[in-house]
Amino acid sequence: MKRLMIGLIVVVVAAGAVVSLRGQAISVEMVEVTRTTVYEYVAEDAKTRLSKEYIVDMPISGTANRIELNIGDHVEAGQVITTVDTYPLEQEVKQVESLIMQIRAQVVGVDIQKPKSEDIESAKLRINEMKDSREITQKSRSVIEINLEQAKITFDRAKGLLEAGAGSESNYDQAHLNYQGLKQDLQRAQVSEQAAEKALDQAQIALQRLENSIDDNEYLRVAFKAEIKGYQARLAALNDDLKKTKIKAPVSGPVLEKYIEDRRVLRAGEPLLKIGDLTTIEIECDVLSEEISPMNVGNRVMISGKALNRKVIEGRVSRIYPSGFKKISALGVEQQRVRTLITFDNETARLRPGTSVDVEIVTAEVENTLAVPDRALFRDGGEWFVFVMEGGRANLVSVDVGLRNDDWAEIKSGLEEGMTIVSELKNDLKDGARVVRLD
Repeated sequence: MKRLMIGLIVVVVAAGAVVSLRGQAISVEMVEVTRTTVYEYVAEDAKTRLSKEYIVDMPISGTANRIELNIGDHVEAGQVITTVDTYPLEQEVKQVESLIMQIRAQVVGVDIQKPKSEDIESAKLRINEMKDSREITQKSRSVIEINLEQAKITFDRAKGLLEAGAGSESNYDQAHLNYQGLKQDLQRAQVSEQAAEKALDQAQIALQRLENSIDDNEYLRVAFKAEIKGYQARLAALNDDLKKTKIKAPVSGPVLEKYIEDRRVLRAGEPLLKIGDLTTIEIECDVLSEEISPMNVGNRVMISGKALNRKVIEGRVSRIYPSGFKKISALGVEQQRVRTLITFDNETARLRPGTSVDVEIVTAEVENTLAVPDRALFRDGGEWFVFVMEGGRANLVSVDVGLRNDDWAEIKSGLEEGMTIVSELKNDLKDGARVVRLD
């Protein structure tokens, strides 16, 4: 009996508590409907990179002196990176100059010389030598053309893979170096072949004049002058090579890679350094393929992150790759992503290559529109609703929602500017409930 009485007392007390709570107002956060800019965006992690990187290579074959620069050092355009030992070139210049002087002395003695049978035989032998030389240069050119054609195929494949995000920059750089080196080799082979043809022509002219005019030694004057021109051309090439012994930076920027350390003998075209052009810095991000469709080149991008000290700078989408690629997320999930490039003004941001940033790529935007905090909305039966304050009560109002992001939602209809709404929903909040503003 005693237990029954205690139970009845508990029930009565609980019922009284419920009755007393029915009339209490719920404390909620409230805001006024305002006008602002609302935009939708795709948010991604990204990093900076350089769109232009320059490989400084050996302009001529020779001994490159030690490079004192280290990776990360900054160089200015035109700064001397290293030098090539000039001694062999200087000695060859002296030798060619001596030969020119010797031939000029022979030109002076043309008037007192007469052609001899030995001279004719020597001229014929020289023609044969020139023909052999021409045949050698032609074969050399043919071999280089075959190698160049194959190198171009390899380079085009490496370039295509890199642009598609499926190849490595090192493979691309190696293919590019090999292709450019063979192009230079072909140019040299063509010059050598032309020189051989000219030498053969000169030898034939010399023989013809010798045979047609045994008593006329003017052919010697022509031959000597032609020979002098040949040596002068060689001398000009040597002097041009001497100018290339000071290897200079093509652009200002940091040293990204260093391929040699100590003094070494290198052939023309071998790489020395890789220099980045900081004026070409851009942002690279990989966007989920299902989010790429509303994006276009020229879309505005909001850039932020720790490297910017909580500042937000603006950029633009400059390129969207035509095809996607598979990427494993940090959680081990295989995803299909599309590489996207973003340009921005780095003059004040001063971001370095490889810096992590956060990007918000704006895909749609409307200015000066009615908006409410996105957290104030909830969906029921396919419609959007908010609680509007009227006479101390929260009344449920259907609204037409436009653009949305994590912070704001565009209201196309259903509300007016200045209306007070509940900005933070609660489970016990019902249509018509009494509410008060939470301090």
